[in-house]
This record gives sequence, C-alpha cells and structure tokens, in this order.
Amino acid sequence: MTSMLLPIIEDLADAPDHEARARWLLEVPLAVIIRDQVTIHRLLSAAGFHEGLAYFAAEIAALSARRGRDGLAPNTIRMTLEYARIGVQVIARGGAEKGAVL
Repeated sequence: MTSMLLPIIEDLADAPDHEARARWLLEVPLAVIIRDQVTIHRLLSAAGFHEGLAYFAAEIAALSARRGRDGLAPNTIRMTLEYARIGVQVIARGGAEKGAVL
C-alpha cells in the first residue's frame, strides 16, 4: 500500500476482505496491536469491519486493564474479549457472510 507502513501493518492494509482481516487480527502479536493501535483502528474503520473493530477494542481494553490479584483483567472485560474473539474466529474461518450479524 505505502512504504510508510511497516510490513506487518501493510498486510492488514492490503487484506482483500474481512476474512483476511480477521485472520490478521487473530495472528498479529499483541505488541503490534498496542504499538500501532491508531493505524490499525483507522484501517479497520476504513474497511467497515465492525466485528474486527469490536474485537480490537476488547483486546485493547484487556491489555490496558488493571489486573486483579489473580493476574487477570476483570471478568467483564475478559468475557467481552472472548465473545468478540469468537465472532472474529467465525469470520476468519469463512463462516460468516459479509455483512451478516453475528
């Protein structure tokens, strides 16, 4: 797409469909999600990938949350993340039609 983006971010920018974007979101290192969150959000928004944005926001919330004594984010954040992850996994497997409500 452009030489201004890192190659791993270019992979998202060049993704041909939501299925490829979903796979990218599930496979990219979490450090990249934190480091490049503004660019990732912009790319997902421009693509109209609402399920991906929901998963992305949940992942950021979980990574940014204050952890409890058990070392985990609060249950509400963890459950939101898992629900959003399931939706993106379905899309990544090609199990959701474009624009379908999960």
